[in-house]
Amino acid sequence: MPLVAEIVETKELVQTVVYAFVAGVGVTVIFSVAIWGAARFVDLNQEERPVAAGAAALVGVLALLAVVAAAVIGVIVMTSK
Repeated sequence: MPLVAEIVETKELVQTVVYAFVAGVGVTVIFSVAIWGAARFVDLNQEERPVAAGAAALVGVLALLAVVAAAVIGVIVMTSK
């Protein structure tokens, strides 16, 4: 039986830092893909390439939906504990 109480649970703290870093970088990268998709859509639309523009728009919308899903999952996880 240890004489000193454990003030900081290091395993949980390290897990929290790693998960926050991965989520922060991951969501940032996914959001940048959404911005790329929007920019490519505009560029390809101006070049009169509708199929490629549609594909870029689809990529951008899917990435934006992934960012929204990550935010919703984050709120659910925070409120469930």
